[in-house]
Amino acid sequence: MKISDRVVEVKEGCLKDQIELVSGDKTLTPLLYNQRQILRRINFYLASKYLERDDDALFWNLSTYRIVHFSKNIQADTKDFLPYGEGELNFFQSWALRKMFRKWADDNHFYLLLNDTAEALATYGSIILKETKRDGKIYLDEVKLDNIYFDQTVNKVKDTGIVEMHYLTKSQIKQKYPKEFEQIDKKEKGNKVELWEFWGFYEGKYKHYIGYEYGDKQVILLEEEAKKCIYHDFRLGRYCGRWLGVGVVERLFKLQEQANKLVNQNDEANNIASLLLLRSQDPQLQGNVLEQAVSGQIITSTDLQTIGVDNRNFANFVNQLQMIEVAADKLCLTPDIVQGEQMPSGTPFRSLAVQNVNSQNAFTAYKQNLSEGIAKILKDVILPSQVSAWNKSDFIEMAEDDADTEMFDEVVLNNTLRDEEKKGRMIDTEFVAYVQNEVARKVKLEGRRLKIQDNFFNFKWGIKITPTNDSFDKRTTNDAMFNALQMQGANPANSQTPLFRQYLENNGISYWKLTPKQMASLQQNAGGQPEAKQPDKLLAEAGI
Repeated sequence: MKISDRVVEVKEGCLKDQIELVSGDKTLTPLLYNQRQILRRINFYLASKYLERDDDALFWNLSTYRIVHFSKNIQADTKDFLPYGEGELNFFQSWALRKMFRKWADDNHFYLLLNDTAEALATYGSIILKETKRDGKIYLDEVKLDNIYFDQTVNKVKDTGIVEMHYLTKSQIKQKYPKEFEQIDKKEKGNKVELWEFWGFYEGKYKHYIGYEYGDKQVILLEEEAKKCIYHDFRLGRYCGRWLGVGVVERLFKLQEQANKLVNQNDEANNIASLLLLRSQDPQLQGNVLEQAVSGQIITSTDLQTIGVDNRNFANFVNQLQMIEVAADKLCLTPDIVQGEQMPSGTPFRSLAVQNVNSQNAFTAYKQNLSEGIAKILKDVILPSQVSAWNKSDFIEMAEDDADTEMFDEVVLNNTLRDEEKKGRMIDTEFVAYVQNEVARKVKLEGRRLKIQDNFFNFKWGIKITPTNDSFDKRTTNDAMFNALQMQGANPANSQTPLFRQYLENNGISYWKLTPKQMASLQQNAGGQPEAKQPDKLLAEAGI
């Protein structure tokens, strides 16, 4: 079998196969599923179009604005990903790693990938991200589901052969594959050319192909052995025998049909109700009076009257449509409070906070699964190449808050003193004061920049997930800081304990922000002050 024949096999299986999610028999109808048909229906509904009619019928779209509110509640934020160092000697390096990660995330607009991933999950129920290499570094790009084919029953796409279709211009193909371009140019009359890409097992090996045409006409542009699958997929909800998850649009398929039916029935009723009908017993008055009459004409009739016509089912229509909207909110977990709607007058403030917390908790599992999956890709695929590049950088820009700048100045001072001591210089109080002044002068002129030493980031590190709301998880962060203050207050020497430092590191708190000197000052100033009022945890969870 030629590789292009294998490609055709994968494509046709995805296009034509009707999968039995629930088997049937002579008396029971099976539950059938075809991924391409569902994707096609979703895309039509997103465009407010019917599958089987092409007229001016109204389409009451239930999905589009609910997708926005659903996606914002499962969307991970850049601050949810916390790189951290493992081991006693790596805390300062991991702090620098976090700063470099934040800068990389900002420079590469990482938040856009997070936003798009959440929106795609909310819309389709599944998404596929593909590793792409640019400038020697690996990035993630979203794959259009209409262009990719695989066994639609798998749990993960990496478990099966994958075919992705690409549509390139002739100039793009000539630039990428100059040797094979002439064969394609002779066959293609148009400017757009369809290429196929295959990842999977072929002839006993995991291979990667890019080709054109099929069978005896196939032209292979690229053939290579591959070490792994470069596609990563995410699904909304559990695996239930089908790869495609159930997103907002599919959840509302039946309700969408019912809403459209009601809206168009009401539109027809309104058209009838808008007619101006007249009646008369005079046999001389016939036809359409409005069309036959001319300006100034006198109509000789003593009983010409209008016939009252109205849409008497309108109240029932409004009631049914409201019921559909409420049912749609329940299916999509998007009640009024999630959508930001004004709550009824007189709603207690604390009751509002309870509803807000509960509505957010409904999305916790979705958000956590998405965040964990992206964190794994970051750690295993994306960041290793980035960290290697950071090792070759010259400087890291510092200065974020007082504690960070204090730590930076202390590190520069200690490094300078250590270097001078290695040269044989006697370190006394006068020389320390001189170096401190030099450090301050240099900071004033050049700012705070940390010079990266060789292999500065070559240490064991991981990525901790701290899913929060879109802004800041006040309760979790405040609790961690409060506990750190309590433990440090009980024993100021804790900041030198490896276990305590790891606790701080795991919660995203730099250990040098709690020094014995600072705690001594804090304890001296704390006498006689009233006890701080404990925050309302419920309101903190609600972000209030």
